[in-house]
This record gives sequence, structure tokens and C-alpha cells, in this order.
Amino acid sequence: MSRKHHGVVLLFLCFMCLTVANVFASSADPYGPPLTEKEMEPYEKISFSPGNMEMVQRGMTEKQVLEILGKPLKVKKEHRRHNRWTVHYFYPEGHVVNFKNGLVVGKE
Repeated sequence: MSRKHHGVVLLFLCFMCLTVANVFASSADPYGPPLTEKEMEPYEKISFSPGNMEMVQRGMTEKQVLEILGKPLKVKKEHRRHNRWTVHYFYPEGHVVNFKNGLVVGKE
């Protein structure tokens, strides 16, 4: 094989490595791991109101939800493959906000 062909093969292999790396990076949570108890402390003084659940929309971040509803009574975190997370915030009266990869995907 000539030097030119070696260069083309090397370039192709670099391209493939970058493509695979981008696939794994895009499947990870773009917002990082879920918030910790300590990170939720500033939201403890916000009182939960069932009426405010209407303001929670798909695509909101955890911090945006905390600004509206305050700190939840309970948090359930599930670490998934490829550094993805599913998180559930439990509020009074059975209200729940569900997150996937750092964004709201539903509420109950």
C-alpha cells in the first residue's frame, strides 16, 4: 500500500472513532447527573402548591421545576446505561414530576 493509501485509511479510522464517540456522547445525559440534596437546599423555602403543577411543562430542567414547586418530599433516581438518568420528584397529594436525561417528560 502506498503512503497515500495509508493516509486515507488513517483518516477513515479517525473519522470512525469520532463518529462512535459522538454517538455515545449524545446518548448521555446532556445536563449531567441529577441534582444532589445539597443542590436542592436553596429551594426548600418555596412552598408547594398543587396549582403550580400546571406551570410544569415537558422539556423543563430540574432547576426550573424546583423554582416553581420547591424541593420535593422524596426523590427517586435511576442510573441507566450510557450515563443516562431517570428521576422522579414526589410532592404532596400524590403529585409526581418525571425526568429523563435532565428534562421533564411527564407529570402525574
